[in-house]
Amino acid sequence: MIIRGTLIAIGGNEDKGARTRPLHVHDTVHNFANSGILFRIIAEINNTHACLEVVTTASAIPQTVAKQYTRAFKKLGHTNVRQMHISSPEEADHPDMLARIKTCGGILFSGGDQLTLTSVFNDTAFARLLHERYLREHFVIAGTSAGAMAMSDLMIYPRSPVNLLRPEVDLFPGLSLIHEAIIDTHFLVRGRFRRLAFAVAQNPDHIGIGLEEDTGIIIREGNKLEAIGSGLVMLIDGRSLKEANLTVAQVQHDIFIENLVVHVLSHGNNFILRNMKFS
Repeated sequence: MIIRGTLIAIGGNEDKGARTRPLHVHDTVHNFANSGILFRIIAEINNTHACLEVVTTASAIPQTVAKQYTRAFKKLGHTNVRQMHISSPEEADHPDMLARIKTCGGILFSGGDQLTLTSVFNDTAFARLLHERYLREHFVIAGTSAGAMAMSDLMIYPRSPVNLLRPEVDLFPGLSLIHEAIIDTHFLVRGRFRRLAFAVAQNPDHIGIGLEEDTGIIIREGNKLEAIGSGLVMLIDGRSLKEANLTVAQVQHDIFIENLVVHVLSHGNNFILRNMKFS
Protein backbone atom coordinates (compact mmCIF):
# COMPACT_ATOMS: atom_id res chain seq x y z
CA MET A 1 0.00 0.00 0.00
CA ILE A 2 1.34 3.44 -0.97
CA ILE A 3 1.10 5.96 1.84
CA ARG A 4 -0.42 9.13 0.38
CA GLY A 5 0.22 11.51 3.28
CA THR A 6 3.34 13.45 4.20
CA LEU A 7 5.20 13.72 7.51
CA ILE A 8 7.40 16.67 8.43
CA ALA A 9 9.54 16.25 11.55
CA ILE A 10 11.39 19.36 12.76
CA GLY A 11 14.27 19.63 15.22
CA GLY A 12 12.79 22.63 17.04
CA ASN A 13 13.44 26.38 17.08
CA GLU A 14 12.58 26.72 13.41
CA ASP A 15 12.68 30.14 11.76
CA LYS A 16 9.33 31.88 12.36
CA GLY A 17 10.21 35.07 10.51
CA ALA A 18 11.26 37.02 13.60
CA ARG A 19 13.48 40.05 13.14
CA THR A 20 16.01 38.65 15.61
CA ARG A 21 17.00 35.03 16.06
CA PRO A 22 18.40 33.22 19.13
CA LEU A 23 22.19 33.20 19.10
CA HIS A 24 22.48 29.42 18.93
CA VAL A 25 20.69 29.34 15.58
CA HIS A 26 23.33 30.03 12.97
CA ASP A 27 22.80 32.15 9.88
CA THR A 28 21.12 30.37 7.01
CA VAL A 29 20.82 30.92 3.29
CA HIS A 30 17.27 29.55 3.43
CA ASN A 31 14.78 32.38 3.23
CA PHE A 32 11.85 32.17 5.64
CA ALA A 33 9.47 33.43 2.96
CA ASN A 34 10.27 30.98 0.19
CA SER A 35 12.39 28.12 1.47
CA GLY A 36 12.13 28.04 5.28
CA ILE A 37 10.66 25.07 7.12
CA LEU A 38 7.26 26.65 7.82
CA PHE A 39 7.04 27.61 4.16
CA ARG A 40 7.62 23.96 3.27
CA ILE A 41 4.68 22.92 5.47
CA ILE A 42 2.21 25.12 3.63
CA ALA A 43 3.81 24.20 0.29
CA GLU A 44 3.14 20.53 1.04
CA ILE A 45 -0.47 21.31 2.00
CA ASN A 46 -0.68 23.18 -1.33
CA ASN A 47 -4.06 24.76 -0.61
CA THR A 48 -4.17 28.31 0.75
CA HIS A 49 -7.80 27.85 1.81
CA ALA A 50 -7.24 24.63 3.79
CA CYS A 51 -7.13 24.95 7.55
CA LEU A 52 -3.87 24.23 9.36
CA GLU A 53 -4.51 23.06 12.94
CA VAL A 54 -1.76 23.86 15.45
CA VAL A 55 -1.95 21.39 18.35
CA THR A 56 -0.40 22.94 21.47
CA THR A 57 -1.18 20.04 23.84
CA ALA A 58 2.50 19.48 24.67
CA SER A 59 3.20 23.14 25.48
CA ALA A 60 3.16 24.83 28.88
CA ILE A 61 2.50 28.19 27.15
CA PRO A 62 -0.09 27.19 24.54
CA GLN A 63 -1.54 30.63 23.83
CA THR A 64 1.88 32.16 23.24
CA VAL A 65 2.89 29.30 20.95
CA ALA A 66 -0.36 29.51 18.99
CA LYS A 67 0.10 33.24 18.45
CA GLN A 68 3.67 32.74 17.25
CA TYR A 69 2.64 30.19 14.63
CA THR A 70 -0.46 32.12 13.55
CA ARG A 71 1.70 35.21 13.02
CA ALA A 72 4.41 33.25 11.18
CA PHE A 73 2.01 31.48 8.82
CA LYS A 74 0.19 34.75 8.15
CA LYS A 75 3.50 36.26 7.01
CA LEU A 76 3.72 33.37 4.56
CA GLY A 77 0.25 34.09 3.23
CA HIS A 78 -1.59 31.26 4.98
CA THR A 79 -4.22 32.83 7.22
CA ASN A 80 -6.47 29.84 7.91
CA VAL A 81 -4.72 28.67 11.09
CA ARG A 82 -6.51 27.44 14.20
CA GLN A 83 -5.35 26.22 17.60
CA MET A 84 -6.21 22.93 19.28
CA HIS A 85 -5.24 22.71 22.93
CA ILE A 86 -6.55 19.30 23.92
CA SER A 87 -5.86 18.17 27.49
CA SER A 88 -7.47 14.71 27.73
CA PRO A 89 -8.37 11.68 25.58
CA GLU A 90 -12.04 12.47 26.14
CA GLU A 91 -11.56 15.97 24.74
CA ALA A 92 -9.59 14.56 21.80
CA ASP A 93 -12.50 12.31 20.89
CA HIS A 94 -15.14 15.03 21.13
CA PRO A 95 -17.16 15.14 17.87
CA ASP A 96 -16.19 18.77 17.27
CA MET A 97 -12.47 17.94 17.39
CA LEU A 98 -12.89 14.92 15.12
CA ALA A 99 -14.87 17.03 12.66
CA ARG A 100 -12.07 19.58 12.53
CA ILE A 101 -9.47 16.87 11.85
CA LYS A 102 -11.65 15.38 9.11
CA THR A 103 -11.70 18.66 7.19
CA CYS A 104 -8.32 20.33 7.82
CA GLY A 105 -5.50 20.29 5.30
CA GLY A 106 -2.76 19.60 7.80
CA ILE A 107 -1.78 19.54 11.45
CA LEU A 108 1.27 20.78 13.36
CA PHE A 109 2.16 19.40 16.79
CA SER A 110 4.09 22.02 18.76
CA GLY A 111 6.98 21.47 21.13
CA GLY A 112 6.80 20.92 24.88
CA ASP A 113 6.45 17.61 26.69
CA GLN A 114 6.17 14.62 24.38
CA LEU A 115 4.85 12.25 27.05
CA THR A 116 1.95 14.63 27.67
CA LEU A 117 1.25 14.50 23.95
CA THR A 118 1.16 10.71 23.69
CA SER A 119 -0.72 10.32 26.97
CA VAL A 120 -3.53 12.46 25.56
CA PHE A 121 -3.69 11.07 22.02
CA ASN A 122 -2.60 7.43 22.01
CA ASP A 123 -5.47 4.93 21.68
CA THR A 124 -8.00 7.60 20.75
CA ALA A 125 -10.34 8.01 17.79
CA PHE A 126 -8.44 11.24 17.11
CA ALA A 127 -5.19 9.29 16.58
CA ARG A 128 -6.92 6.64 14.47
CA LEU A 129 -8.40 9.34 12.24
CA LEU A 130 -4.96 10.94 11.83
CA HIS A 131 -3.51 7.59 10.80
CA GLU A 132 -6.33 6.92 8.36
CA ARG A 133 -6.03 10.30 6.66
CA TYR A 134 -2.24 10.01 6.57
CA LEU A 135 -2.42 6.60 4.91
CA ARG A 136 -5.18 7.33 2.39
CA GLU A 137 -5.18 11.07 1.61
CA HIS A 138 -2.94 13.96 0.67
CA PHE A 139 -2.65 15.00 4.31
CA VAL A 140 0.26 16.71 6.05
CA ILE A 141 1.26 15.92 9.63
CA ALA A 142 4.09 18.08 10.99
CA GLY A 143 5.69 18.15 14.41
CA THR A 144 8.44 20.22 15.98
CA SER A 145 10.66 19.31 18.94
CA ALA A 146 8.45 17.16 21.21
CA GLY A 147 5.90 17.03 18.40
CA ALA A 148 8.53 15.43 16.16
CA MET A 149 9.82 13.03 18.80
CA ALA A 150 6.31 11.70 19.36
CA MET A 151 5.88 10.72 15.71
CA SER A 152 7.85 7.48 15.87
CA ASP A 153 6.81 4.14 17.32
CA LEU A 154 9.48 4.41 20.02
CA MET A 155 9.83 7.79 21.73
CA ILE A 156 12.63 9.06 23.94
CA TYR A 157 11.45 10.54 27.23
CA PRO A 158 14.33 10.88 29.70
CA ARG A 159 13.31 10.49 33.31
CA SER A 160 16.95 11.13 34.23
CA PRO A 161 20.04 12.30 32.29
CA VAL A 162 22.00 9.70 30.33
CA ASN A 163 25.27 8.99 32.12
CA LEU A 164 27.99 6.37 32.32
CA LEU A 165 26.42 4.70 35.33
CA ARG A 166 23.04 4.37 33.67
CA PRO A 167 23.40 4.51 29.87
CA GLU A 168 19.97 3.04 29.12
CA VAL A 169 17.56 5.47 27.49
CA ASP A 170 13.93 5.56 28.59
CA LEU A 171 11.66 4.79 25.65
CA PHE A 172 7.88 4.93 25.48
CA PRO A 173 5.29 4.23 22.78
CA GLY A 174 4.94 7.15 20.37
CA LEU A 175 2.19 7.94 17.89
CA SER A 176 3.60 5.33 15.44
CA LEU A 177 3.37 7.50 12.34
CA ILE A 178 6.94 6.40 11.56
CA HIS A 179 7.83 2.77 12.21
CA GLU A 180 11.20 1.36 13.22
CA ALA A 181 12.55 4.81 13.99
CA ILE A 182 13.55 6.90 17.00
CA ILE A 183 13.63 10.69 16.58
CA ASP A 184 15.67 13.12 18.68
CA THR A 185 15.59 16.90 18.36
CA HIS A 186 17.68 19.98 19.30
CA PHE A 187 20.37 17.47 18.44
CA LEU A 188 23.54 19.56 18.36
CA VAL A 189 22.85 22.39 20.81
CA ARG A 190 21.74 19.98 23.56
CA GLY A 191 24.40 17.33 22.91
CA ARG A 192 22.06 14.41 22.28
CA PHE A 193 24.20 12.14 20.10
CA ARG A 194 25.04 9.93 23.07
CA ARG A 195 21.46 9.20 24.08
CA LEU A 196 20.28 8.52 20.53
CA ALA A 197 23.24 6.20 19.94
CA PHE A 198 22.38 4.32 23.14
CA ALA A 199 18.72 4.11 22.11
CA VAL A 200 19.66 2.62 18.75
CA ALA A 201 22.11 0.20 20.38
CA GLN A 202 19.23 -1.01 22.56
CA ASN A 203 16.97 -1.27 19.50
CA PRO A 204 19.18 -1.93 16.45
CA ASP A 205 16.16 -2.59 14.23
CA HIS A 206 15.26 1.11 14.63
CA ILE A 207 16.94 3.93 12.73
CA GLY A 208 17.93 6.91 14.87
CA ILE A 209 17.02 10.29 13.36
CA GLY A 210 18.83 13.24 14.96
CA LEU A 211 17.56 16.68 13.91
CA GLU A 212 19.41 19.92 14.53
CA GLU A 213 17.41 23.07 15.26
CA ASP A 214 15.81 24.82 12.28
CA THR A 215 16.26 21.53 10.48
CA GLY A 216 13.82 18.82 9.52
CA ILE A 217 12.86 15.95 7.29
CA ILE A 218 9.99 15.45 4.91
CA ILE A 219 8.91 11.82 4.59
CA ARG A 220 6.82 10.84 1.60
CA GLU A 221 5.25 7.42 0.99
CA GLY A 222 6.43 6.46 4.47
CA ASN A 223 9.90 5.81 3.12
CA LYS A 224 11.39 8.64 1.03
CA LEU A 225 13.19 11.16 3.21
CA GLU A 226 14.25 14.67 2.22
CA ALA A 227 16.41 16.81 4.52
CA ILE A 228 15.36 20.47 4.85
CA GLY A 229 16.51 23.51 6.79
CA SER A 230 19.74 25.13 7.87
CA GLY A 231 21.42 22.34 9.86
CA LEU A 232 22.28 18.66 9.62
CA VAL A 233 20.23 15.50 9.87
CA MET A 234 22.07 12.53 11.38
CA LEU A 235 20.84 9.02 10.76
CA ILE A 236 22.20 6.44 13.19
CA ASP A 237 22.04 2.95 11.71
CA GLY A 238 22.45 -0.02 14.06
CA ARG A 239 21.82 -2.82 11.55
CA SER A 240 25.52 -3.78 11.48
CA LEU A 241 25.89 -3.68 15.23
CA LYS A 242 27.98 -6.61 16.45
CA GLU A 243 28.30 -5.97 20.16
CA ALA A 244 26.99 -3.40 22.56
CA ASN A 245 27.97 -3.49 26.21
CA LEU A 246 25.43 -1.34 27.98
CA THR A 247 25.57 -2.98 31.41
CA VAL A 248 27.84 -0.87 33.57
CA ALA A 249 28.67 -1.78 37.13
CA GLN A 250 31.54 0.65 37.72
CA VAL A 251 32.48 4.08 36.41
CA GLN A 252 35.76 2.83 34.97
CA HIS A 253 34.04 0.08 32.98
CA ASP A 254 34.08 0.90 29.28
CA ILE A 255 30.94 1.32 27.23
CA PHE A 256 31.43 0.36 23.62
CA ILE A 257 29.24 0.12 20.56
CA GLU A 258 30.87 -1.55 17.58
CA ASN A 259 29.92 -0.94 13.94
CA LEU A 260 27.37 1.79 14.52
CA VAL A 261 26.99 3.60 11.18
CA VAL A 262 26.19 7.32 10.92
CA HIS A 263 24.83 9.00 7.79
CA VAL A 264 24.90 12.81 7.61
CA LEU A 265 22.42 14.72 5.46
CA SER A 266 21.97 18.43 4.72
CA HIS A 267 19.31 20.47 2.96
CA GLY A 268 18.18 18.85 -0.28
CA ASN A 269 19.70 15.41 0.37
CA ASN A 270 17.38 12.49 -0.24
CA PHE A 271 17.46 9.12 1.48
CA ILE A 272 15.49 5.89 1.22
CA LEU A 273 14.77 4.58 4.71
CA ARG A 274 13.89 1.03 3.66
CA ASN A 275 17.31 0.20 2.25
CA MET A 276 19.26 3.00 3.98
CA LYS A 277 20.68 4.49 0.81
CA PHE A 278 21.12 7.99 -0.54
CA SER A 279 18.98 8.62 -3.59
